[in-house]
Amino acid sequence: MRRFVFGLLAACGGGGGGDTPVDAPVSIDSPPNNPACLISSNYGDLGTKTGTTTLGPSTATIVLDPGPPRDSFFMKLTTGKGVFAAGLATGTFTIAGAELAQSTCGLCVNILADISTGGPSKFFFATGGTVTLTSHTPPIGTLSNVALHEVAVDGTPISGGCTTSISAMAFSAQ
Repeated sequence: MRRFVFGLLAACGGGGGGDTPVDAPVSIDSPPNNPACLISSNYGDLGTKTGTTTLGPSTATIVLDPGPPRDSFFMKLTTGKGVFAAGLATGTFTIAGAELAQSTCGLCVNILADISTGGPSKFFFATGGTVTLTSHTPPIGTLSNVALHEVAVDGTPISGGCTTSISAMAFSAQ
């Protein structure tokens, strides 16, 4: 399982379908959208979060719920792909088009749910939203109205899978 988890983190997740609407903000400790989902159906406005770049200088890993087991937001910026086809840049980027597929995303946004010693139990990949970067190495910026859908470890969207969203978050990674 660890090899697959690393592969997902390195590849930045999978693609997804349409946007999931964002509901009114709720607390991070709100119940999952159903018990099998393992995470909140809406993280709401998370305020400002700080994370690490331990998986590379253009990545951000931010703990959303320390658990145990924990849930983490993971973002990877990949030069030469998607919105960064011409190289990493700052600016405001919409999660659409190439950003919706594991093989083409330059701005890859994920949530890894219920992480324990065996790795995450569930994987979520962004299907919409906006990310504004004021720095790309390390990633610093904001995101808004990010919708995520459950995917398999290989990034394939799970039909009828769980969904979640983040209405807003300011982030930085060190």
